[in-house]
Amino acid sequence: MTARLLSGVVMAGGIVAVLLYTPWWVMGLVVLAALFVGADEYMGMARPDATACDKAVFLFANLLVLAWPVAEPHFPVYQHGPALMLGFVALAIGRLARPLPIEAALSRLGADAVGLLYIGVTFPYIFQLRNFEYGGWVLVMVMAITFMSDTGGYFAGRFLGKHKLYPSVSPKKTIEGAIGGIAAATAAAFAARALFPGHDRLDVLDCVVLGVGGAVFAIIGDLVESLMKRAYGVKDSGSLIPGHGGALDRIDGLLFAGPFCWFYLRATGLW
Repeated sequence: MTARLLSGVVMAGGIVAVLLYTPWWVMGLVVLAALFVGADEYMGMARPDATACDKAVFLFANLLVLAWPVAEPHFPVYQHGPALMLGFVALAIGRLARPLPIEAALSRLGADAVGLLYIGVTFPYIFQLRNFEYGGWVLVMVMAITFMSDTGGYFAGRFLGKHKLYPSVSPKKTIEGAIGGIAAATAAAFAARALFPGHDRLDVLDCVVLGVGGAVFAIIGDLVESLMKRAYGVKDSGSLIPGHGGALDRIDGLLFAGPFCWFYLRATGLW
């Protein structure tokens, strides 16, 4: 628990510093590094026998999708849909180039495609949040909602948890923990409204929707990664972060909560 807390505090402090006190391209490099690590972790879980060529093709396909937020302002036709299509085409060409053993070719392509959806589709929205007005603070708010959902869920589940939430996927998660996580995430949204520059535009309903919705999507993201780990027979996605496992273990909730918050903020015209 000590290693988990210490590494979490150090990591959170570093991320906040990058978001608030560096130009956008530094954030882009951080997202790019996270993509490299996340792609490697996913391939280590889903396809531990993947060749270096397979890993390179998978990473290239994800980079094609991640390039969408940077390329679109200069090349408007390059939006998320076309980027995702090109990423899948790259995966398909890579599999056609190395089809053997052909009996398992489609299952390998399917695993790669799931990884492209899991990583390539979600990561760009994290970067897009940074592009909003007060974008650094917006992303800090979304991260606070996500991580407070995790922290609130951990403590509520530890001290109050009695009823399992989804034991076949995540045996330790409880309904009481989920409720505690939702409450903590909603409190984080209200704290952001009161403290963060530009966030006074949020009203009570916005804070409730962002807090509750962000927490629910963060829980779904956590469950999806748990499903993958149980399906692939691994405990953690990696060992990069002491006490937390791999990068995907730490950001699994953000990969789902981030896009939800982006869509809500855009749909309501708040940003």
